[in-house]
Amino acid sequence: MKINKRRFGLFVILLVFAILLMGLVLFIRHRMLYAVSNAVFVETDQLIFLGFQRVNGRITEVLKDEGEAVSKGELLARLDQAPYAGLVLQLTAQKAALEKEIQAKEIFLKRLKREIQLLEKETRQEIERLEAEIWALEAEKGALSAEVQQLERDTERFRKLWQKKLVPRHRFEEIETRLKAQKGALAALENRLQAAVVAREMARTKLARCQNRRKDVLQTQKEIQALQERKRAVEQALSIARLDQANCLLKSPIDGLVAKRFHVKGDVVGPGEPVFALVDPKKLYVLVLLEETKLHGVEVGCEARVKIDAYPKERFEGRVEEILPATAAKFALVPRDVSAGEFTKVAQRVPIKIALTRGPVELLRVGLGGEVEIKRK
Repeated sequence: MKINKRRFGLFVILLVFAILLMGLVLFIRHRMLYAVSNAVFVETDQLIFLGFQRVNGRITEVLKDEGEAVSKGELLARLDQAPYAGLVLQLTAQKAALEKEIQAKEIFLKRLKREIQLLEKETRQEIERLEAEIWALEAEKGALSAEVQQLERDTERFRKLWQKKLVPRHRFEEIETRLKAQKGALAALENRLQAAVVAREMARTKLARCQNRRKDVLQTQKEIQALQERKRAVEQALSIARLDQANCLLKSPIDGLVAKRFHVKGDVVGPGEPVFALVDPKKLYVLVLLEETKLHGVEVGCEARVKIDAYPKERFEGRVEEILPATAAKFALVPRDVSAGEFTKVAQRVPIKIALTRGPVELLRVGLGGEVEIKRK
């Protein structure tokens, strides 16, 4: 009986030893196949600090808290819009008033051009008509003057003949009467000619005044140009004011999570001052600080299994995306001084980026820790 008990005890010891030996072999084999580290951190290179751009004021509404999911374009916070809305209304009214003034000036300019064009056309036609009339009257005057001169000579000749009793009296009287009639016609013709000349000068003066009115056209055009420049300046200011009013609404630029909220309702913030810090879960990666003694066989593209302490039941998979070319100690705030030599050997850690390919990435938060197994090649 005692022998059986001894044999059973020896069997148990051997079994335990075999199990421990097998576990040790599996552990060693696992460590040969995988590089294991618990210096694991969830990181991101795209932590977005979000604030109100170009505007400042008091926050009237905060709609998201830390850890909450946000969608692209979703409203996160609201700034007091009253000052910017009032400026938009003021500039809109100024723009409308300038547009009405420009429209009235353009209508006046169009009417002025049409009046000047029509008046110039009529005046030129009047001048041409008067010049033709003057030319005709001068020609008629020349002919009539020649006729009067001839009648004067005939009258004098017939007077002498009548005095000598060579022609009857009525013949002399006919010539004298005709001379008086032609002189009257000549005087009337000269009056008409003088009136035509005066009318032509008046028409020329009127034409000169029409041409002077073109200065009014140029002045009105300059006024319209100045108003249009003022309108463009107001439009530019209005565009900026509307942009500022729109900037009073803080919206998310990505689908992500609120990593940090820096302000609450009622706080006064300045332009660009961070209100939220957002993180895109799709941009998260795992940063592993792997000891240099475990680096052999670890290359870009190696598969990795990640376990996050906050979610022990979840499993994440990924692959090595980048092996940084410097150890973590090189970027420490107080780097080691090795100028006098090292007396204590310290294993350095090399940062390795692991891109996650599987697992509930939306659960991750920047800064979470865990463990990683990288399959060596």
